[in-house]
Amino acid sequence: MDRPLGNYTLLVSEDPDEMEKTLAGLLGESRLHPNSAPEGSPGRVHARQTKNFTVAYIEYPAASGLRVECPRRRFLISIPVTGRAAVSGGKRKLHIRERRGYVANPGAAMELRWTQEFAQLMVVIDRGVLEMRLSAMLGRALPQPLRFEEVLNLGRQPAKGWYDALAAYLGSLDDTDSALEIDVVADSVEQGLMTTFLASQKHNYWDVVTGEAKLVSSRTIREATRLIEGQPHRNHSVASLARELGVSVRALEKGFKRHLATTPNAYLRDVRLQRAHADLASGEPDVVTVAQVAQRHGFFHFGRFAATYRDRFGEAPSHTLRRLVVPFR
Repeated sequence: MDRPLGNYTLLVSEDPDEMEKTLAGLLGESRLHPNSAPEGSPGRVHARQTKNFTVAYIEYPAASGLRVECPRRRFLISIPVTGRAAVSGGKRKLHIRERRGYVANPGAAMELRWTQEFAQLMVVIDRGVLEMRLSAMLGRALPQPLRFEEVLNLGRQPAKGWYDALAAYLGSLDDTDSALEIDVVADSVEQGLMTTFLASQKHNYWDVVTGEAKLVSSRTIREATRLIEGQPHRNHSVASLARELGVSVRALEKGFKRHLATTPNAYLRDVRLQRAHADLASGEPDVVTVAQVAQRHGFFHFGRFAATYRDRFGEAPSHTLRRLVVPFR
C-alpha cells in the first residue's frame, strides 16, 4: 500500500513536537520519543476524521517510541504499512508488521517502538457506536463492556476481508472522482467498516455473534443447577446465569441440552413447579392460597401457572391444595 490519504494531509514536519501534538489530537494523549533526528526526512500524518470513525496514515523516518493512552471512549487499531514495531501495553509484548496489527481497548496504554523507518495506519472507532451495533446484532443490552483480542491477524479470514475493504475505502478516498466525496456515501461505507469489524476480530462476545459457542463442562452445568435450586424464586434468566458463571448464553444453552437434555428456562420452571407442588400438597386452604404459593415461587401470571401446573401434575393447583384435607367428624 502506497502512502494513502494523500488528499487528507495534516502534517509534514521534521519537528517531533509538532508530530506529537498532531497525534494527540487524533489518537488521545501521546508521547513521541525519537531515538535520533529525522535528518532531512520529515514525518507525515494524513487523516480523514469523522465523529465516530477516523483513519490516519502516520509515517516517521527515524527510530522512535510512541506511547498512546487510549481514550475510554475509543478503540485504536494499529496496522503497520512499512517496517515493524514492538508493541506492549496489553497482556503481552509482541511484534507487529505488515498484515499483523494490534487492537488497543478503551482505557489501555499502547507503546510502540521501532528501530528504522516505520509507517502505520491507525483506525479510531467510537466505543459507544460499536457497542450499540453489537447490542443490536445480539438483540439485547451488553452485560459487559466490549473488549477485543489484541492481536489482529490481517493475513487470514475473516480479518483479511475487513482489511481488504478498508484498503478499497482508502483507495477510493484518493480518487478525486470517487463517490466517497459525497459525505453521506462515505459515512455509509464507514458505518459498514465499523459493523464488519465486529464480525472480523475476536472479542468477548465472539462466540455469540458467530455461533461458535464452546461446550461448557458438566461442572459448570452443576453450578448452574445449584444456583437455580438454591434460590429458584430469584429473577433468574439465561443471561443472568451466564454472566454469573462466566460463559455465553449460547454456551450455557448448549451445555444444558448436552448434559441434561433440557434448557435452562425449562429446568428453572420445573424446579419452581416442584417447589410449588410441595407447598400446595402440604398447605392448609384456610392459611394459604394458590396465588400466594405461585408468587412465592416466581409465577406471577396465575392463568399461565395453572395451565403449566396442570400439564406437569395432571390436576389444577387448587385441587392439590384441597386434596389432602380430611373433613372433621
